[in-house]
Amino acid sequence: MKETREKILNAAVRVFSRNGFHQAKMDDIAETAGVSKGTLYYNFESKSLLFSATVTEGMEAVMGEIRTSLKSDLPFIDHFRKLIDINVDRYIRYSDLAQIVFNEVSSGIDESVLRNIEEVRGRFIDLVAEELEAGQADNRIRPCNTRLAAVAIVGMMDNLCNLLVRYPGSVDRGEITDFLFSFLAAGLLTRSEADKAKGRIPDPPMKEKA
Repeated sequence: MKETREKILNAAVRVFSRNGFHQAKMDDIAETAGVSKGTLYYNFESKSLLFSATVTEGMEAVMGEIRTSLKSDLPFIDHFRKLIDINVDRYIRYSDLAQIVFNEVSSGIDESVLRNIEEVRGRFIDLVAEELEAGQADNRIRPCNTRLAAVAIVGMMDNLCNLLVRYPGSVDRGEITDFLFSFLAAGLLTRSEADKAKGRIPDPPMKEKA
């Protein structure tokens, strides 16, 4: 049962990414997954619920990856960089699906499904806020409203990754991660933590590519 469900979710990612939410057909998802329509509908009663599972479980996977990386004994500054790198890499890996979430998620999807997606997004913001709070407790992050800072960080990552995906060649992955890291480090790290990190924080890009 679990294997069948995973096959369906993997197929859904491909079909939603290729066709968008509104043009995606449950028949196509069943065919791509190699299951019958009955099996598909047994696992997911509607396209909206399947889309919700595809998005929310993808976000849960990102959070799991971040939590695992934060359990290491790496210095705080490396944890901070890991949080950015993992999120950007997952966005790029599932860029087509991320575009659907970014641009289409509020149109024609059940309210309950939207709430599920927003709930998981809220938990991701909580995870970022918790990491900032841990940094504050160790005098590595400046005093600030960590919830607001987390919302700002997630919003910046979403919008910069969206730029990367929508306008290929205008900016590359390294520029995105370096900019986020240097910009956020400059605004959030305490002076003592910033001094320890000297030479490890890249300068942000100063001008657009010609």
